[in-house]
Amino acid sequence: MLALRKRHIGAAAVMAISLSLTLSACGGSDDAAPAESATSSAAATDEAVVALVPEAIAADGKLTFATELGYPPFEYVEADGTTLTGFDIDLATAAAGLMGLTPEFKNSSFDSIIPSVKSNRYEAGISSFTVNAEREKQVDFATYLSSGDAGVVAAGNPKGIALDLTICGNKVGVLKGSTQETVSAPQLNDACKKAGKPEAEFTVIAASDQMPIALQSGRVDALVVDSGNAGDIAKNSKGKFEVPAGALLNPVLLGALTAKDSGLAPALQAAFQKLIDNGTYQQIADKYNLSTSVITTSEVNPKV
Repeated sequence: MLALRKRHIGAAAVMAISLSLTLSACGGSDDAAPAESATSSAAATDEAVVALVPEAIAADGKLTFATELGYPPFEYVEADGTTLTGFDIDLATAAAGLMGLTPEFKNSSFDSIIPSVKSNRYEAGISSFTVNAEREKQVDFATYLSSGDAGVVAAGNPKGIALDLTICGNKVGVLKGSTQETVSAPQLNDACKKAGKPEAEFTVIAASDQMPIALQSGRVDALVVDSGNAGDIAKNSKGKFEVPAGALLNPVLLGALTAKDSGLAPALQAAFQKLIDNGTYQQIADKYNLSTSVITTSEVNPKV
């Protein structure tokens, strides 16, 4: 058997748990997401957290996150076409509230987020990012969730695919710029080669919302995605897809990212830890069926 290792709330703020997103007519990335409360819960700022916010950001009064929409349950637009929601969105909004800042979200392609944050175009990124050593060389992370790779296949799993040697020789979709593309796909194919089996044919898909389309059309036989996203894709497929049985591949931590040595990551970490300790974090996780992925301690740049 194959064993494999494994993606204006101010100082007296009311924290928006869902925000409004204004999408451009073409639906492209880098669209602005102005803060507009859909649901909210009262929360004061936390003085200890506020004290950690870099002076320039505190003076500006807002915290801009880059995120790629279309990746439920982490970040997506509700059926009304305007309301931005998801675990990452709610958590970032709650964290910004503790910091005395107004959160803003910019829709960006996944593979552009790290370069955009490194260049200070945006102050932070939150989009179900896996924390790994290569990324930690480029940006700082504050961890907030655990995850792993899971598969998504057609209902009934007619090809018997799981994240093991059964994937060999099949067509598999992964998201551009994700760790499923850069880490898991080569790892799976290395195992196929060592077992003398044909490699899987990995197709790199440009955007998250195109992945279910690729599976439904038969362009790919399976998807490899974050475990939380896998369940959501299956749930929203109206019985067309399922998550095959088996262990997660490559269990990892997810983190929000900031520019290297900007001083923002410790403030985010402190905010995440406060939300963990006061129960808000668990409530958000329960809302998005991610209770099995919660962590008890947020860290800055953990050893991975």
